[in-house]
Amino acid sequence: MSKNSNFLRGLLGALTLVGLVVACYKYLDVHAMWQAWERFSWSTWGLFLVLPIFYLGFKAYRFYQLLEPISDAYRSAVMTGYASSQAASLLPGGVAMRAAMMHRLGVPVEKSSGPVLANSAADQFLLLTVGLVLCYYYQELRTSAFGLTALLIFLTVVLSVRSSRDWVAGLLRKAARKVNQEEKLEKFFENLPYLCNLELFGKAMFWTLLANLVSMVTLVAVVYSLDLPVDLWALTAAFVIPNLLGRLSPLPAGAGVVEAGMVGFMAAQAGMSYDQAAVATVI
Repeated sequence: MSKNSNFLRGLLGALTLVGLVVACYKYLDVHAMWQAWERFSWSTWGLFLVLPIFYLGFKAYRFYQLLEPISDAYRSAVMTGYASSQAASLLPGGVAMRAAMMHRLGVPVEKSSGPVLANSAADQFLLLTVGLVLCYYYQELRTSAFGLTALLIFLTVVLSVRSSRDWVAGLLRKAARKVNQEEKLEKFFENLPYLCNLELFGKAMFWTLLANLVSMVTLVAVVYSLDLPVDLWALTAAFVIPNLLGRLSPLPAGAGVVEAGMVGFMAAQAGMSYDQAAVATVI
């Protein structure tokens, strides 16, 4: 990536943070947020400490299953390595950190890069699918949903044609040749058939669904413990759509963007004030 691209990305991230700070100052009231916090039922606190363990465990096991066909690394080592690199994955270049962690476990980067990408793609595929369904539910978003659905169908048809796939692969080879990474790219291509296995895809999506369900249960439990209205459709949209948009943010892991989106969605669709939605999001 060029210096200009890095500069523009950093500038966009800084402007996004400034916008978030201004929005918080304009729309949030500290006193009202404290009143919402005082309604929190502390008897449920233990649940919020346990649920993230299941979330991380499901995602770590998913990564092990993606890596298993192309590596003989021990399950416990892979899952521990994944969990220990989870915090780093929230930072710039964090995905590379996960590949580096697998390298320390004896899995070459060219082998782990496929599972690392598939690991992230599984979350995005689920969020995109559920997000599309939710867009059809909300009338004001249906036009956009139709357009995106048509685009996805077009891309699926194009990539299902061998000549199109070969053209994309050729572009990647040219790019890899310029940075002297052609050998690693070829090894990555060799691993792709394993990752395209339908059985493996089904297993990965099963654990992806479980992990994201844990996150949804956590959000619903937080809203319930604050004695706020529980609207499952609105809360699902408040979880899925901001997380999906946050992945397009220049900030690592969509930091701030996801949270701001959740606050806005819950305030607009779930019958909460901005302050109540902010407290629920923070918890």
